[in-house]
Amino acid sequence: MRRVGARALALCCAGLALAGCAATDNLIPSAGRVGSAFGNLLAFNTTTPGPAPVANGAAERPLQCPTIEVLDGTASYRTYAGATQTNDAVRYQFSMGEVARECTHSGKEVLLKVGVEGRVLLGPAGSPGAFTVPVRIAVRHDGDGKAVATKLYQVPATIAAGEDATTFQIVSDPIAVPFVTADADEDYTILVGFDATGKAPPAAATGQKGARRGARTKPAAAAPHG
Repeated sequence: MRRVGARALALCCAGLALAGCAATDNLIPSAGRVGSAFGNLLAFNTTTPGPAPVANGAAERPLQCPTIEVLDGTASYRTYAGATQTNDAVRYQFSMGEVARECTHSGKEVLLKVGVEGRVLLGPAGSPGAFTVPVRIAVRHDGDGKAVATKLYQVPATIAAGEDATTFQIVSDPIAVPFVTADADEDYTILVGFDATGKAPPAAATGQKGARRGARTKPAAAAPHG
């Protein structure tokens, strides 16, 4: 009973922390320490650092990396045991934690790497095991609101016996988008969220910068392996 109570409390706290979470400045860092792969991606711990150096020398203006946004409705996801959606029926919850990115200018392209870290929490009706966390990473061209790149990553995570939570991490492959100007933060927005439907988020194709709170995707689930 103590363990169930702890799970329910953790889920309740996570739900309160994530309520209304749509932009990266509202993200709550996960409790686990950032792993080496995620930590080595960037030398900073923020989504809005200073200018990144360009590959072609100091003659060019410094490249400004696009910012990252978490779409409304995709910052967390819960599954339930049965049709009753109550705290006691929660099996597990995925929640977004820290996000980061780096960018470089390479010829006619901007190369982006995106890192996402989050947590898997067991609910009162859940049990330890292996999980697949579906993380969608997309890049939107803000001039016309269209997605220029999108990829779904199936991220493995395991909650060991006797534990109530674990962290997951993903560092994307290099994402190439056309170079428009050195002000890439004005040209593009990076979008992340949970998506088990396998469909690109509608906001990636239709949203505009500054209108993210009106853009919603269907909350995505992932089923545990066992």
